[in-house]
Amino acid sequence: MTNFKVLGSVLFFLLSFSIDDTSAQSEKSTYFGFKGGLNHSDIVGVNNFNEYTGYLGYELYAAFFADTKINDRWHFQNELLFSWTDEYHFIEVPLHIKYKVFEKWFLFVGPKLDFLLDNSNDGGYFEAYYRFQNFGVSVDTGIQYYFGSRFLAEGRFSRGFSPHVNDLLLDIYEGKRNTYRLGLGVIF
Repeated sequence: MTNFKVLGSVLFFLLSFSIDDTSAQSEKSTYFGFKGGLNHSDIVGVNNFNEYTGYLGYELYAAFFADTKINDRWHFQNELLFSWTDEYHFIEVPLHIKYKVFEKWFLFVGPKLDFLLDNSNDGGYFEAYYRFQNFGVSVDTGIQYYFGSRFLAEGRFSRGFSPHVNDLLLDIYEGKRNTYRLGLGVIF
């Protein structure tokens, strides 16, 4: 239940930060959209011999985002992103600072909060050997290209800082979840 309280507090903060008074400006300073694409998870940990080990997985991701223009070059973008690894579902909250490099190209970087939605141990065989932590912290970086005013393409990388996985069957301990993503988005 405490994960839902933390997630609710984060969502309240993000929504209150994204809503601004646009009546003083002739140009819309905050816009919203959806994005989604291919998610490649790379779990990196150590085995019983303290050697690096891990596994790879391919999934899809989807996100709702708000992008707030700070000035001509800088933007703040926050997201509510859904992804999964195997049977586990994540809500991720990236907070990006974006910099306009060229006319349609942006670079972004920022922290990402990872919340595991379904870390219940229901006594099943799979659950007894495969554990995720309920909360993790990552750093997210990437590039975006805008097609006109309504569409975008992005590539991004997220590096996990906090251990997220202990898998006794695969001999992975203190595994950190890194992700590589390619996606498309629409702005409304």
